[in-house]
Amino acid sequence: MQGVSTLASSYFFEIASLLIASGALVYAALALRVAKEALEAARSSDLAALKSRAHEVRVGAERNFVSLQSACQEMRGRWDLHHERYSPKLGSPEFRNNDTRHILEVERKGHELLRLLKTELTKVAISEPAALEGYIHWAEQTAVEIERLKLQLSPPRQLFI
Repeated sequence: MQGVSTLASSYFFEIASLLIASGALVYAALALRVAKEALEAARSSDLAALKSRAHEVRVGAERNFVSLQSACQEMRGRWDLHHERYSPKLGSPEFRNNDTRHILEVERKGHELLRLLKTELTKVAISEPAALEGYIHWAEQTAVEIERLKLQLSPPRQLFI
């Protein structure tokens, strides 16, 4: 017993530093594990934020399309009123269709853009942030393009008789 106590007293600082170093290693391993978990939580949080942003942009594009449909409907009404006032009653229906054909084409373009936007979301790898960021950028451009389609609608010219 005396041999152990003399050994412990002669190597006290080495034993103490070994115990402290072991404790530090355990603490560092725990800190590393917590840091990895925090990094994973941050990644999943960023991914959730990107998914939410992609959804918001898609909803914005859908809103723009509804606005485009409303503008097309309003423009059809204006053309119908114009035809009722200024067109011959026995005129050709083809003449009326030629005047309003651009409205249908604009509405189809908007519908096609929105359809592509919806199908592209299913193709995007939802677990990849870079793919979601690309989708968000493309969806924002598509929403602006749908909004710009309204500018292609042409009203009838006012005739002063």
